[in-house]
Amino acid sequence: KEHGSSSLINCLPQRAHVAMADAVYVTATFKVTPGKEADFIEAGKVVCEATRKEEGCIYYDLVQDQEDGSCFQMVEKWTSAAALDAHGKSDHVGAFGKACTEGGMWVGGPVIQRLTQRA
Repeated sequence: KEHGSSSLINCLPQRAHVAMADAVYVTATFKVTPGKEADFIEAGKVVCEATRKEEGCIYYDLVQDQEDGSCFQMVEKWTSAAALDAHGKSDHVGAFGKACTEGGMWVGGPVIQRLTQRA
């Protein structure tokens, strides 16, 4: 796919670039059940709003593939692995996962990658 093939959903204004040796980037890829995209987006808005208030969250955005509308990603940046770990244990992340599973919104759950900036 070409660079830039995703569109931002419910995005906050772009924050200043934060370069930190300990920063952690994350992509969480979701394949959403056809017909459940609107439900997934609504659940995503709730988890994004709560997550953006967390200590250590630099950005947390839900994006949708422009060519395959059933493919989504959470694109994240955290100040540290500890902040990301705390996020993973938060009530709103648990509620999001439960809503997606019980609502039949995703196929197989998320594929999560932790990334480190190199340049």
